[in-house]
Amino acid sequence: MSTQTITSPWWRSAPLAKKALNGSAKFWFSTVLVGQAIFSYYIVMFYYKATLVNQNIERFNEIMPGGYIQGDFWGNIAVVAHVLLAAIITVGGLIQLIPFIRTNYPALHRWNGRLYVMTALTISLTGMFMIITRYEKIVGTFIGHAAVTLNGAIIVVCAVQAFRFARQRKFAQHRIWALRLFLAASGVWMFRVGLMAWLSIHGKPVGFDPVSFSGPFLTALYITVYILPLFFMEIYLRAQRSPSASKKMMTAAMVLTISLIMTLGVFAATMGMWLPRI
Repeated sequence: MSTQTITSPWWRSAPLAKKALNGSAKFWFSTVLVGQAIFSYYIVMFYYKATLVNQNIERFNEIMPGGYIQGDFWGNIAVVAHVLLAAIITVGGLIQLIPFIRTNYPALHRWNGRLYVMTALTISLTGMFMIITRYEKIVGTFIGHAAVTLNGAIIVVCAVQAFRFARQRKFAQHRIWALRLFLAASGVWMFRVGLMAWLSIHGKPVGFDPVSFSGPFLTALYITVYILPLFFMEIYLRAQRSPSASKKMMTAAMVLTISLIMTLGVFAATMGMWLPRI
């Protein structure tokens, strides 16, 4: 009797699926690395310059309606702390995710991690304070404000958990919570990138009113960037652990699609939002 060799489809090749999943993750991180580095440069050149060099925080209102309100001392302090720490948390988060630094400079990783956690807590608490005390002065809808507030709460939980597991030297759990913290803390950046990608595709505001900053697209975007990233991360982690090549390939396709959208958004935000304001 003759035997026939059954060849599995290429997308069910375990080695290829693993490479595809790892490659998509590296592409995602590269996109985030470049995009957040540019965003940090923009924050320094606009907000730091307006605050520390020109001592003119009224300029915040060019970008943040109601960012500076005359007579609101504590609200203005919260805004300044929030935006100035944004550059620190953006750069600090990227440093924490670079494997070379974690492996070769563990002391830097530990101390930067402590700074990152404290900065994340401060930013989330000041952000929630701004929303609560300036609700009527901030553009957007209740859903948008609720999503941002929930994101702040998620940041607090992730920061506490990441620090707790690091102190207990439970590094596997610490890594998971640190990744969750990074994704949650990147929500503001992802919102801008997602918005600019949408505008680039359509060439004009579609699905939302740019004046009132409300509409179905913005509602979907709030949920997508402030809440769903933790869900996407769970899908990726499960695909990593799964022996299924098909699951790895589908997850790699998801990560690749998200990365391509982010690449478009980073380019559009850089050319249309960040560089022109510096």
